[in-house]
Amino acid sequence: MTRDHPTVEPNHNGTLEERALARLIANRRTGFDPFYKVEYEYSFPSQGRYHWQWFWDSCFHIIALARLDPAMAIAELDTLLVPQQDDGFIGHLTYWGKRGALMSAIYGQSRFGEWRRRHSGMIQPPVLAHALEELWLQTGDDSILTRYLPRVRAFYDWLDRERDIDGEGLIGIVSPYEAGTDNNPSFDRALGLSNPGRTRILWVNQKLDWYNIVRGNNFNYRKLIERDRFIVIDPFMNAVYGDAWNVLARMHEADNDTDSATTARTHAVDTTAALNERCWDSERGHYTYLYGADRHPDTTLSVGAIFPLILQGAPKERIASVMERYVTNPEHFWRPFPIPSVAASEDTYDAESEKMIWRGPLCMNLNWLLARGFKSNGYPDAARTIAERSKEAAFKDFREFYSPETGRGMRGTKFGWATAAVAIDT
Repeated sequence: MTRDHPTVEPNHNGTLEERALARLIANRRTGFDPFYKVEYEYSFPSQGRYHWQWFWDSCFHIIALARLDPAMAIAELDTLLVPQQDDGFIGHLTYWGKRGALMSAIYGQSRFGEWRRRHSGMIQPPVLAHALEELWLQTGDDSILTRYLPRVRAFYDWLDRERDIDGEGLIGIVSPYEAGTDNNPSFDRALGLSNPGRTRILWVNQKLDWYNIVRGNNFNYRKLIERDRFIVIDPFMNAVYGDAWNVLARMHEADNDTDSATTARTHAVDTTAALNERCWDSERGHYTYLYGADRHPDTTLSVGAIFPLILQGAPKERIASVMERYVTNPEHFWRPFPIPSVAASEDTYDAESEKMIWRGPLCMNLNWLLARGFKSNGYPDAARTIAERSKEAAFKDFREFYSPETGRGMRGTKFGWATAAVAIDT
């Protein structure tokens, strides 16, 4: 059952928490879906730009709402899980409402023949376990684990079966949109591009979407590896994936499910080991993206090159080296407002980019993951600085991105996932 929320704009004189809750309420969308025959309730990402329900946006809304309004967080989680398929799959986007089927067909990111399901055929960064843990920890309600953990675990089991087909612990993506970091320059080579403009990269990605549907048998990963059009092992995606297995293990232990906790720990160890073996560049001293079926390295110093540092079990000396050489080095990632999506030392770095997103500006959702990971691995000062700068930037306005040089808000306005700043602990 959906609940009524007053449609109000945030009070700019309130605290960050008060303004964040007001923003998520102002972005709230409710209604009845004629296909699923359920009432839905979620906060859409941005007024005027993104009105559907995106997977990782909703996960970060839940992370913020776990502290601000747990009932709203539960409603958002319930809605996010409605389209989950029997095999555990959850797509990166759901088009709720009467026009859902039409929009699913128009956008060209849904499996052919499944448009009525209003669901995309792609994934997004797997932060669902993180969202559930935050909701459980903030409420202290163990019944939340009983209610949601089996379905959340089913999603990660699907990723393990369908995206890690050789069982080494690394999942692959078939589109930049699956990584969520759409125009990341680490994907340029995999797309066959060099210094692309916005129109060019949008056109190439749109063609790739339809290729993955038509020639890739509806985003079938095994078939797309054979086609070898765009296959990438993204260290950012896999760091989040490996970290999620550790999160799942903690929740399974709390739920007294020892067997599930053991298998989750094994997955976490496997992914961590595979990242450190397959994606590590010893000469450059950072992690790399791997593209193509033959896994060619892309050494662009984008944020994925440092993301495996969030993992428990990563070699301590390696973490220390990357932290000193790249993360806390102003020449690379330690800008006035860290952490940029691309290192300042890269030719593609554009701190003020509004059109070509993910080529410099920072994002609050990544900062939440990074600060949390750095703190757990023994770098509380770095985590504290990220938290303080994030809150400072978000207090001005909730935006899709922020300049790592000035903290200026950029691109999407009234943006829901920026409210994750309230959950970045100092």
